Amino acid sequence: MAIYHANVKTFSRAKGHSSIAAAAYRAGLLLEDALTGLRHDYRRRDGVVETRCIAPEDAPDWALVPAELWPAAEAAERRKDSTVAREFEFALPHELDDLQRSELAVEVTRALVGRYGFAAQASIHSPGSKDGLNWHVHVLATTRRMGPDGLTDKTKELDGGPSGRVEVQWVRELIASTINAHLEKAALEIRVDHRSLEAQASDALARGDVAAAAVLSREPTKHVGKNGTALARRGQPSERSDENRRIEETNEETFQKLIAVFEQEGRAMPVPDGHNQAQAERESRRPSDGLSLSLGRGAGHIEVSRSMATIARGLGLMEAEEAKPSREPRSVSELAEEANDEWGVAIQADPRLAQTLQATLSLMQWIRERVTAFAEEARLRPDLNELLRRLRRFKAATMKFARRLLAVRRAEKLHHMAENAWHDFLANNPEPGTSWTQGDWKQRRGRRLSTLEARAAELADARTRVTAEEQALCEKEASASAAHLEALSRDVLQRYPLQLDMAVEPDQPRPSPPISAPPTCAYVPKPPRFH
Repeated sequence: MAIYHANVKTFSRAKGHSSIAAAAYRAGLLLEDALTGLRHDYRRRDGVVETRCIAPEDAPDWALVPAELWPAAEAAERRKDSTVAREFEFALPHELDDLQRSELAVEVTRALVGRYGFAAQASIHSPGSKDGLNWHVHVLATTRRMGPDGLTDKTKELDGGPSGRVEVQWVRELIASTINAHLEKAALEIRVDHRSLEAQASDALARGDVAAAAVLSREPTKHVGKNGTALARRGQPSERSDENRRIEETNEETFQKLIAVFEQEGRAMPVPDGHNQAQAERESRRPSDGLSLSLGRGAGHIEVSRSMATIARGLGLMEAEEAKPSREPRSVSELAEEANDEWGVAIQADPRLAQTLQATLSLMQWIRERVTAFAEEARLRPDLNELLRRLRRFKAATMKFARRLLAVRRAEKLHHMAENAWHDFLANNPEPGTSWTQGDWKQRRGRRLSTLEARAAELADARTRVTAEEQALCEKEASASAAHLEALSRDVLQRYPLQLDMAVEPDQPRPSPPISAPPTCAYVPKPPRFH
C-alpha cells in the first residue's frame, strides 16, 4: 500500500554542500561549478526517471535550465556558511504509473513555487531494484525568490522558528492532500496520512478501528540517510540501520500477536464507510461494551470483547482493566436524528421518487416534530431501528445508477490520459535513441501500452453497467426498496395516535384517550323453573 514519507532539509556551505553537486546528482546531469572549477558528472547513475524545472511565470528563461540556474544560485550567496539550496523530498505511490507519478510531482512542485516564489528542480527516482516500491521525488529549490531579473530576497519564512514549523506543516499537508487526490483520480481506495503515528492511532481508536490502531501504535523507524544506505548496500553495518532493524523486529512481533488475537476472535472488523459528522458525534456518545485494554507502548486504549481480551492476556500482549458497564440502548432522539440524516440524503439522490412516498413523508415530519412524546412506548425504538435499516437500503438503491455514471466519467478521463501518454511516447520516442537501451525503451513502451489496455478494459466494463437495461434494473430495485419503506411507514403511522398527537400544542400535555362509561346492566327476569 502507499506510504507517506516527506522530508525537508537544507544544503549549507558550512557543511561542505553544493547546490550544483546536489542538482547534478539528483537529475543525473553533468554540471560545472565555475567558483570551484569542479565538474559534477552523474550521467551514468541509474534510477533517474525524469527531471523538470519549474519557476514563476515572470522568471527569466535561464531559470528553467539546470546548467544556468544552479551556478546562479551559488553565485548569489556570498557568505561561507550560506544556505545554498533547500530540498523537499517525498515518496510517490508505487500503485500509480509513470505518467501519474509525474503529474503528481509537478502539481506539488507548482504549488511550492506558487507559495514561495523560488525556482525548483523536480527529479523523480525509481526504486533500486525491479521489485522495489521506493518511488520518490527530490524537489531541489533555490533559497531565494525568482523575479523577472533573477534571484532576489531570501525565503526566510522557511527558516527555523515558529514560522518555519508552520510552513513545514503546510508542506506536509499539501503533499498528503495532493497524493490522496491523485490516488482517488486513479480509482484507488488507498490513502496516506501526514500526521504522526500517535495521532493516527488515537483517531483510529476514536472511530473504533482496533486493527488500525494496533498497527499504528508501532514505534517509528529512523531515517537512515545516504551514508547509511551506502553502507547497507556494501553489506557493512551502521548504527542507524541496526537500530531500525531492532525496531522493525519488535513491531513485527507485536503485530503478529495482534493478528493472532484477531484471527482467534473469528470475525472481521471493517471500518464503516460513509460516516458524516452527525453520525460521528452520535457514535462518540455511545458507551462501548467489552473491556478497555492498554496497548503495549502506552499509546492509548482499545475496546475489545471479553473473549478477545482473554486471548490477548494469554499472549502477554495486554493487561485487562475492570470491565465497563454494558452499553445502554441508543436513545429515541439519536435514532430520530440519524433517520432524518438518511432521509435527507435519499431525497437529494432521487427527489422525484422520494416525493411519491406520502406515508414516509408524513412519518418523517412526525419524527422531526413529535417523536419524543412517544419515547416511553416499548415498540418505538425497534420501529425506529427498522426504519433506519430500510432508509439505508432505499438510499443505496437510489444512488446506485448515479454512482455508475460517475464511474464511467472517471474511467473516460483515465482512458484519455493513458491514450495521450501512449501517443506522446510514440511521437517523441519512435526509436530507442541515445538516452535508452533497446531493453529500456521496450520496457517503457510496454508500460504505457499495458496501462492503455487496462484503462480501455476498465472503460468498457464501466459502460456495460450504464446501459438502458441496467438503468431499468436499478430503477426497479429503487422502486422495490421504496415500496418496502412505504409499507413500514404506513404500519408505524397506524401504530401510534399520530394525528391526535400532532394536534396538541408543543407545551401542552398529551391528552389521554377518551374513556367511555361502562355499560349499565339491565335487569332481565329469569323464566320460571318447572319441577
